[in-house]
Amino acid sequence: MRPDRRGWTAFHSAAAQAADARTSHVDYLLRFVIERSIDDSQRGIVARIDALERTLGTLTRPWRAERPIAPARELRLSSETLATLLAWLEAGGPPDRAALERLGVYASGALTDERVPEGWVRLAIR
Repeated sequence: MRPDRRGWTAFHSAAAQAADARTSHVDYLLRFVIERSIDDSQRGIVARIDALERTLGTLTRPWRAERPIAPARELRLSSETLATLLAWLEAGGPPDRAALERLGVYASGALTDERVPEGWVRLAIR
């Protein structure tokens, strides 16, 4: 675990202690990811989703290939954390058709995993 500038832990790797073990997932605090995603020039739900996924891709670059995040396959959050994330995404403004389609993936429940601690976002590394 690595504390951020305020002393909060913002990252946790699932890597085992063995040198040859491969990380299966990486966890980040949701508030850490959101803080790194915020850009005042970005408006709308789709822009927030893009920023969130781009930030997660950048943070996990050491462990995963450079490719777009597939939320339903790679992201996991507790139901409480997902509710917080959805509230932040929806605060981006009224949804249009494209936003509803992208938001639907997040709101579908496909990302929910109660084994992920509350407040954390888990990204599978494969």
